Amino acid sequence: MKKSLFSKLMSTYFIIIVISYILVSVFLSIWFYKYYYEEKKSNLLNEANHIKSLVIDCANREINRTDMQLQLLVIERLLNCEITVFDSYGYEIGKPLDYPESKNNISSKISKKDLLTVMDGKEIIKTGDFEDVFNSDVLTVGLPVKISDNVSYSVFMHSPFDEVERTIINVFCVIWVVAFFAIMISAFIVYYFSEKILIIPLSNINNTAKQIAKGEFNNRVDIVSNDEIGDLAVSFNYMADSLEDLENMRRSFIANVSHELRSPMTSINGFVEGMIDGTIPIEKWERYLKVVDGESKRLIRIINDLLDLARLESGEFSMRMGSFELNEFISDSIIKFEDRIYQKNINMNVILMKNGVTVKGDKDRLNQVLTNLVDNAIKFVPEGGTIEVSAVRREDRILVSVFNTGEPIPKEDIKYIWERFHKVDKARVRSGGGVGLGLSIARQILNQHNQTIWVESDPSGNTFRFTLGVLK
Repeated sequence: MKKSLFSKLMSTYFIIIVISYILVSVFLSIWFYKYYYEEKKSNLLNEANHIKSLVIDCANREINRTDMQLQLLVIERLLNCEITVFDSYGYEIGKPLDYPESKNNISSKISKKDLLTVMDGKEIIKTGDFEDVFNSDVLTVGLPVKISDNVSYSVFMHSPFDEVERTIINVFCVIWVVAFFAIMISAFIVYYFSEKILIIPLSNINNTAKQIAKGEFNNRVDIVSNDEIGDLAVSFNYMADSLEDLENMRRSFIANVSHELRSPMTSINGFVEGMIDGTIPIEKWERYLKVVDGESKRLIRIINDLLDLARLESGEFSMRMGSFELNEFISDSIIKFEDRIYQKNINMNVILMKNGVTVKGDKDRLNQVLTNLVDNAIKFVPEGGTIEVSAVRREDRILVSVFNTGEPIPKEDIKYIWERFHKVDKARVRSGGGVGLGLSIARQILNQHNQTIWVESDPSGNTFRFTLGVLK
């Protein structure tokens, strides 16, 4: 079964949260255990030193044995522990003779080994049930009591761990209950914010993408956030705008191409039928056959442009690289427009390089670029306007410029003029002005040469510039 991104995120976050709280709970449990153990041991050691003082006072006859034993009983009740004091012979002197558990001999709860260890002047601190002597683990502290640098007595204190364990168990319960509720609260918070911040916006983007895929290009993502999701939404909307523009251009292109193809084909069909059925007399055939020939060439030109652009964009178009003289190249490209320049009374200025320069590239394709730019300049320059073609050297490149006076290109159209099928003046389509493929083809050709092309537009007119590589 396919897992959603939300379920994956929740699973990951939940596992991380559970592991984190478990580790924290274990750490706190161990820390509290050690803390209570150290506290208990510290209390016993402190009281053991006080008991040593009592034993020494009793040995020095500053207090009698009965007083010492009574004080030991009080300490036992306060600390909830068992205190035993032995003399150097191993006899217990820490409890009254009538005390129920007093045996006046070596206590069965102290091994001879431990007693001898303390009598040798060493301290004992250990835990255990001492071979089932105690019903549960106890903490045992054994200290020697020295008089005149000799160990005369030994003090043993047994404190059961029951109290410590109960306290620790209570602490453990609090820690784990808090951890459980913390996990639940954290999971809810992660669930809420993950859904609000990530899942819902991504779902909106996904739904909008599906609508756009169905052709509803006017849909946009309504997400405003200053993070990566917001950036994704902005990029997605930008893509949607581009797709909508491309779709509009495609529809416009289909309409324009349909008109361009239908017009000459209708003319050709009409003239041919007229000649066949005798509507057009024989003496006028030559005139109308020239019209048919022109319309046929127009059809071929449109189809060739479409094929060239498709091959250029797919990388299947191979360039025949070579070298040629720049001034001659520019002159030959402009001469072919001599009649149109004269008919429109255009002021034509051509500024060539003072010294001959040899450039490299596919001459025929680069001629197609310059021809297209000059052709556009002639189309859009007003009657009696000016066109200027110039070439200057910029380091290791030649900068060719084609300027024409007239209306500047609208700013909103500048970024689209290199796109396929786009036309700034759509009225030109119906007057034989092309279908908006020329600039796309020009850019693709220059891209194949690793050169660039751009446009500069201001109130005085429009300037198209492109670069050429110099032969070294």
